[in-house]
Amino acid sequence: MDEEMTREFMSGDKLNQLFQAARREDAPAPPATFADDVVRVLRREPAEPAPGRPSLWDELNAGFPRLIVAALVVLALGLAANLALGTVGWKDLRDGLTQLSTQDIFPLDGF
Repeated sequence: MDEEMTREFMSGDKLNQLFQAARREDAPAPPATFADDVVRVLRREPAEPAPGRPSLWDELNAGFPRLIVAALVVLALGLAANLALGTVGWKDLRDGLTQLSTQDIFPLDGF
């Protein structure tokens, strides 16, 4: 039923009127930067960043890989210290730090 109504509506004069109205309309104008965009795509240059200061979220996203590397380095150093102190005879890092804090760093009678 819908196809019949569409055919009836678009047949004859109405269809011709639509085409004539479309021919009378001006073609849409491209954006002002259209030529620059085409040249940039052809050269495969990266798009220019938007002007203005980047947001805090953008800055965090940019620094996140460095933060991950720093966290992994700290974890690796802690694990290496725990393993190294285990070979010295301390049970774990906490036990070793407790022993170090109870020892006198400087002798009481001077140098």
